[in-house]
Amino acid sequence: MNTSHPAPGPARQSSAPQPDTGPAAPAGPPFNRRVHIVAEILDRPEELDLLQQVCDAMGWPLREPLAGETAATTDAGWTLRVIEIRIRGVRETAVEQAVATLDTLAQNAELSLHCRDATLVERVLRPQIEWHLRGRRGPLGRRIRHALHMAVRTGEHDPHAGTVRLVRVPTGLEESRPRRLARTRRAARTEFSQHPLALRRLDPEVHEVGSPSVPTGRYVLAFVALVFTATVMCLLGAGLWPAIGADSPHVGGPLVLLAGGYLLGGTLLAVRRTPTHRALPWLVPLAVPLAVPLVPWLGALVQRAYLSPFGMRPTAGSAGVGNVQAGLWVLCVFVTTALVPVAYLGWMRFLAPSLRVRGPWLSWAPAVTLGLAMGTAFSLLTLHTAASSGAQNRVLAAAGRDIPEYFGVGAEYACVEPTSREAPYFGTPPPHGKPVVIFGQSGDRVEFWDPSANRKTSIRLEDARIRIVPHGDSPCAD
Repeated sequence: MNTSHPAPGPARQSSAPQPDTGPAAPAGPPFNRRVHIVAEILDRPEELDLLQQVCDAMGWPLREPLAGETAATTDAGWTLRVIEIRIRGVRETAVEQAVATLDTLAQNAELSLHCRDATLVERVLRPQIEWHLRGRRGPLGRRIRHALHMAVRTGEHDPHAGTVRLVRVPTGLEESRPRRLARTRRAARTEFSQHPLALRRLDPEVHEVGSPSVPTGRYVLAFVALVFTATVMCLLGAGLWPAIGADSPHVGGPLVLLAGGYLLGGTLLAVRRTPTHRALPWLVPLAVPLAVPLVPWLGALVQRAYLSPFGMRPTAGSAGVGNVQAGLWVLCVFVTTALVPVAYLGWMRFLAPSLRVRGPWLSWAPAVTLGLAMGTAFSLLTLHTAASSGAQNRVLAAAGRDIPEYFGVGAEYACVEPTSREAPYFGTPPPHGKPVVIFGQSGDRVEFWDPSANRKTSIRLEDARIRIVPHGDSPCAD
């Protein structure tokens, strides 16, 4: 029996298609600063191999110095290597941080390595002027058909609609702007005339060459929506919804839907394709238990601010549904207001993707910082509103009118009569024949506010007879 063996040769490649993993990301942790370090190391194979392993683990390039790159010299038995340290840090201390990081790694690895020179790598900016190749603007019906074909992906859309190609032409700043524009436009038209795809070559009858279009209308719309949402949050925090009729479902409902749609849509656009997006499924369930003790505490702050004009504090029995409603009010104002800059960031990134790189103000740090500051400010505005409501109700009580309930804090009217002339009390003596305002009992004492004296009084329950009356102008005589 003859057994045939395959001829020796290169290993056969599998014909199965390999998945495309996309562009390779830089190895190692993320960085925002680069520092070139010229270091000397013992010229021994094991030392050089260990240094290579350390740099590979950190994702740092390692090479020999280029000709004329450094003037540093070494003693016999030592050699120079150039390492690019990639770290996260601020520009002013990036060099010191990079050297300290390298020294720490060398010490931990017992590596005979010493830094000789360190230089911060600065990004080289080159002035360029951008030109776009666009299809000429067609009739309205043609543009509508193009949008419909693009939406349903039929493949029958206009291939020349919008910007189909752009080139950036390097330029100098020594020329005047009109000369720069004219020269770079001619260079751009030359480049546009050359392309392997016929649809992307300049055709004067189909295409036009122009500068980047600025969607001013979209920016204005996003800014108007920002101002509208911030105004709604301000009215909500200040408690002015009844003043504009927003307490009616026909008015407040559309306002809430518009503001909520702007906030929700912009926030989702801001966090999509980010680590925060992947963390939301467990961040939201984690935040709910944290809000359980926070809501009553915030409600107590609102009630305390409301009672401050009367000189009183919430009683032990004031915690309830109203307390929870007040806490949710403050929490909703803080969260929604803090999301306003984040939502604006998301909408601007969606409407103008190029601004994500060109505009550092469209980054996370300013949006989150401004959002937290606005949330805190509007929460303090809410507490100020509660104090203002307390002052207004105090004026109503002084005028003999009934005080409405405020987030679980209800006023009662009572006639207080001391059991004897020597009964001790704090404040002014209880009035005779006039009701006082009581916001609840605190232990074995009762605190009440005297509208006639405009002061608070406290007396023990055993030293007074208290009779509740229905209104502030009810008579106290038996």
